Amino acid sequence: MILRLSTILAATGLGLLSPSILVGARQLQRSTTLDREKQKLDGEDLSSTISSNSRLLLHRRKKAQQKKELSRRKLQSSQCKSIIAIDSISEAMSDDGEENDEDFLCELVHGVTLPIQGTKEQISQMRALLHDGTLVSNESTLEVLQEVEMIDGMAVDDDDSGEQQPAFSSLMQGSVSLPPGDVNVINSSDGRKLNAGYKVQFEGKSPVLVVKITDRDGLAVEGNADYISDKVFGTSGDDINPAKGFKDCSFGKFELTNEYSVDIDDKLSAPGVLEVDINISFESSSQSAIRSATQQAVETKLGFDLPGPFQQVMFLTENCYGNNCGWAAYAYISGWLSLYKKDNYIKPGVVLHEIGHNMGLAHSGGTDRRTYSDHTGLMGNPLWGDDKGKMCFNAAKNFQLAVGNNAWYNDGPGEILTWDSGEEGGTVLDTEMVGIAEFDKITDNNPVVIKLETGGSLDYFVGFNRATGATSQNRLASDLVTIYEMGNNGLSYSNSFLNAYLAEGESHTISEWRGTKQDLTITVLEINTNTGDAPGYAHVKIVFGDEPTSVPTNLPTAEPTTGPPTTPQPTANPVVSTPPPTANPVEGPFCGDGICDAQESPDDCDSDCIIVDFKTNNGKSNAKTNGLMFSLDAKEAVTLSSLDVEGKKDGASQVTVYALQGDYEGNEFNEGAWERVFDHSVSLQQNVATNIGQFDKEVAIAAGERVSLFVFSKNGLRMSTNTGSLRKAHEDNSLVMYDGLAFKKEFNKVEQNGQWSTSVKYYASSKNKNVEEMRISSMEEEETASVEVEEKRRSSRSRGDDEVVTAVKHHHHTK
Repeated sequence: MILRLSTILAATGLGLLSPSILVGARQLQRSTTLDREKQKLDGEDLSSTISSNSRLLLHRRKKAQQKKELSRRKLQSSQCKSIIAIDSISEAMSDDGEENDEDFLCELVHGVTLPIQGTKEQISQMRALLHDGTLVSNESTLEVLQEVEMIDGMAVDDDDSGEQQPAFSSLMQGSVSLPPGDVNVINSSDGRKLNAGYKVQFEGKSPVLVVKITDRDGLAVEGNADYISDKVFGTSGDDINPAKGFKDCSFGKFELTNEYSVDIDDKLSAPGVLEVDINISFESSSQSAIRSATQQAVETKLGFDLPGPFQQVMFLTENCYGNNCGWAAYAYISGWLSLYKKDNYIKPGVVLHEIGHNMGLAHSGGTDRRTYSDHTGLMGNPLWGDDKGKMCFNAAKNFQLAVGNNAWYNDGPGEILTWDSGEEGGTVLDTEMVGIAEFDKITDNNPVVIKLETGGSLDYFVGFNRATGATSQNRLASDLVTIYEMGNNGLSYSNSFLNAYLAEGESHTISEWRGTKQDLTITVLEINTNTGDAPGYAHVKIVFGDEPTSVPTNLPTAEPTTGPPTTPQPTANPVVSTPPPTANPVEGPFCGDGICDAQESPDDCDSDCIIVDFKTNNGKSNAKTNGLMFSLDAKEAVTLSSLDVEGKKDGASQVTVYALQGDYEGNEFNEGAWERVFDHSVSLQQNVATNIGQFDKEVAIAAGERVSLFVFSKNGLRMSTNTGSLRKAHEDNSLVMYDGLAFKKEFNKVEQNGQWSTSVKYYASSKNKNVEEMRISSMEEEETASVEVEEKRRSSRSRGDDEVVTAVKHHHHTK
């Protein structure tokens, strides 16, 4: 401690001191300080000597301990009991475009699965081997390097097999690594499963156990056991749940059940639900540790090993902490376990997706080739919500589910069709397809899946994505023909990808089919969903090479019996007499027929086309953003022509409108997939809806199709907030508008969900409306808009600025 001048003053009781006294006091302070510092240095010399000796002793002890530890722990090469691939799905509304590929676990001993570490190239190689069928999850194995505890040169014996196994406690938080070099998968030479404890089941009753986990800190998912049972099995009346989803999609061929071959009712807290406590923390433990601790707790409580009598076991955890927690759930591929964090277990689509992985189904990507951006089926990005689950699997996955004896869709006349076109060309398949949701209505040879055989392992699959019954909540391509590709001949685990979806009159061509110089073309001649009690159908023609000059048909068709044109046209008016097919019928469109054709507008045919102002009527906007992406479904054919924007602040702003045919999901951050239909400076007013003017390119939507819009204003716009993704927000006689995503930047930085809160204008056919009423409404809207524009002009001139004011106007078409 240094004696301070203020201390001396206080001790002497002096107030103001003379200069001489003050100098003396300072000298005393310096002298005292020097004495203290000398004593401190002397003490440090002594303590330094003692400390140096102590550190040397501690260092020697540490070296001895390390040497002893090294003698106990050695890096050993061993063989996994089996390799388990796991697939996860990212949480809903992720704005970072994160894609989750497979990870791999090594099952060392029963109940101990550790992540396999390797170089980026090695893990990529393992994924490739998984997808080409060389590595089979839960069957194949390989050699790994592991650090094990040694006693007298032998590994600790942890089971009764007589073999030396790694100690359980030393492995719970660890990992194993791949030896340097290529990955060498080990499979049984005679085809027997190396790990015969689990077999994938596609049909019958599938016993499921749901495990609610409470960690040592008391953390657990919300909801008591009865609530969980209802959400998974519908035991208390929940009518949209995973058990019902599988039953409806398979038409009773596959059912999740909480009835077991063993009596464990006294252990369960509710039908199908077991509650266990683990003595580790969610927050500080790895996923391997949580799985191992939970499995031990379950087996201790039930008195037998997992999976036991259960086909699937669902672990429910309160949350995931630390790094790599962007997933909502994950599952063993071709295995018994799936794990869910937070409330994702209450979302039927998520559970159906994960149990799909248990059944050996891989992800399904969209046309953008991302991992699971396909929104036509459950193995893409599924439905997110407690009340959303009426979706099934796509055509490629349905083929995989139907290949077993008496499996799904495989016990009727022609439901699963494999077509081999040959390699010569000139072959044709002409048939009517039925959606799997109406499988039970099939009375004739109507396929629900067509496999197009390529002669290689990568094949194509065609389906009719009917939007009814078990598939009434389809997200994309509702009531359209869908085309996918998938490897492994469609028979086992392999990612599928959506290639195209077709409306009536549309075609999709695969070039150089089967390695030849000829193309294969898939054309949708007709889609009919107004069939009463009979199933809706899609009339599909598939042609390889040049079509024969005369093709017999046993199906009723609106096309001439000598065969349709090479490129059929989607028109409601058959052409009575035409020259060779052209881009448009020579005698159309017809002004006066009450149909607002794509080539007509209210300016040149006001008897056919009327302007409709689709008002959202959701009240005052309550949130700000820079851009909003949302979707519109057309109940009838319409043409979007303009919209209103409510400004975040007064002033000119560059407003850009993008359009995308189909659903936006999978293309939220892909600007290249969108078409710019409006890009101008517009004078916006804060909290006032302003019409931006006519689109530079109008957006036509066919009946039954979906279009997505992305409206971006550099100075911001206002919207309404909402609570869910793709929930129906508003509708009128022609359009259904859905909730969307709010963006901070163009195609980047999703902020939250949102609703479009102002108007969308479109042309509609007069024959489907009360013409006089709609005209009056349109005239009133134009008068109001004109007044607002004139007021803005006057206000702009009075301020003396140069803002650009875009007035409401009609666009004249050139024919």
